Amino acid sequence: MKTCTYCGRENEDQAATCQECGEEFGQNSASTEQTPTEPDETERFEKITVLDNEVQAELMDAVLSERKIPHIMQSYHDSALDGLFQAGKGWGVILAHESSKEEILAALADIRSQSQSSAGAPDDNDT
Repeated sequence: MKTCTYCGRENEDQAATCQECGEEFGQNSASTEQTPTEPDETERFEKITVLDNEVQAELMDAVLSERKIPHIMQSYHDSALDGLFQAGKGWGVILAHESSKEEILAALADIRSQSQSSAGAPDDNDT
């Protein structure tokens, strides 16, 4: 099994790219200047949080990309079951380095509070 140096997923030996993130295995093995000799556990992608819906996922993806935080948005949608698990588990998860967890959770809290404030309070003009 090959382990991706970018996201940490194990792939089949014959795979040319990572099944999770699409990173090419050949380009990392040729360049050793930034590749650690032994993968550090803090560099592995971990499950950071569960997202509620696709809109929230798109907003978070845009924020994290803008801040240049390496991440993977992993949907729970399964075409065979037509998204059955999303109703119970949420849209999916954000996978990222543990060192980025606080920043990601803060950004998600901002997005959630903005969506609640824009959808929430009724106007006082109803009297």
